[in-house]
Amino acid sequence: MKEQSTNTELKLKASLLRDQWQTFCELHTELYEVTCDEYMHLLASEIDLLETDITNKNKVINKINEVDKSRTSLNDEIALLLNSPKPEKLAEMLSLLEDNDEKLIKKDIERLNLILLDIIEKIQAQNKKNQVFLNKAILSLRELKDSFTGKTNYNTYSPKGMTITSSKNF
Repeated sequence: MKEQSTNTELKLKASLLRDQWQTFCELHTELYEVTCDEYMHLLASEIDLLETDITNKNKVINKINEVDKSRTSLNDEIALLLNSPKPEKLAEMLSLLEDNDEKLIKKDIERLNLILLDIIEKIQAQNKKNQVFLNKAILSLRELKDSFTGKTNYNTYSPKGMTITSSKNF
């Protein structure tokens, strides 16, 4: 009877783990959308909307962190239920699930994880694009500021192709 209770509890916890992976995908998709909005607002110089994007981005990141804490706790519960060491990596948890006849949930989590990795790569690429735009904008503002103070910068290149900035005051 105890074994049946353990199996039922494992099925429930494994299902919750799959749901968490689904939630990760949803939250990361939301984060990607906010990151894209952020870029559009950067391009349009819509500072108020950009501030809203940053606030929304932080809220989504906080939600992701909460789900991750819950996932870690659930991993620990599953390991304890199965009298197994706490899994440090996803592969270890997936192996635990497979060894305990939760192959379908294991496959679902693997698929969701592939989707999650793809979304994360898109977020990283978009963040890089946003950062490049911000760096160019900061450089333009610096050059504009210098032009008002009478300072002129000359950019030349070293033999290694690196930019060397020299300045002259008028």
